[in-house]
Amino acid sequence: MFANPIGGLCLNTEVNIIRGLKQHRLKVQPNLVPITNMNVVTDFLERNQLDTRDLILRNQVMAITFQSMLDYKAASFQGNKKARAFTMSLQDHLNEGLDCYSDDLIHTIAREVHLDEQTFFTDRVSQLAKDLCEADRQLANNLGVKKTPSTVFIDYRQNINGDGILINGAVTEDLIDQILAKQLPQQQTINQKPFLKLLNANRAQLHLI
Repeated sequence: MFANPIGGLCLNTEVNIIRGLKQHRLKVQPNLVPITNMNVVTDFLERNQLDTRDLILRNQVMAITFQSMLDYKAASFQGNKKARAFTMSLQDHLNEGLDCYSDDLIHTIAREVHLDEQTFFTDRVSQLAKDLCEADRQLANNLGVKKTPSTVFIDYRQNINGDGILINGAVTEDLIDQILAKQLPQQQTINQKPFLKLLNANRAQLHLI
């Protein structure tokens, strides 16, 4: 899932996906990919009813989202589960407003998800974290990700290379249930794409990849 690392809508989508996977008893670990760009910043400002013409505010949001991407990568060096927990906690805190963002908050969340703080604060300014964020940006471009949240669901059961869909926008509880319920049965032929009926019903939001 491609997400704004400080976005409340992205947090809701993450929660819906995790809940849906648990309800359907699927042993799948979702992969979170934080991204940011000018469109992501504009969406954040609009969703939070903030002034999109305020350049100081826009630069502040861009700086926080970029550092939050690096923080996710730094946390992921200590495990993807801890990194997801870190970002979801950050998103939850920032729902109260950007003013609560501070180094103290980052320290608090790092302790909350049991990160080695010395290692984390070294890694969050490392070149490796920056290089991995750039690789994620290129991946998002290659997949045609236009906004956050955007979620890729891939079914590997019939095609070793994977078949799937890209959802640009929020994933509601109903939508995740539809997706998980409408995967191809085991006997389906390998050359057919999954989710075609779902795609036809939600063509504006879903795209085969």
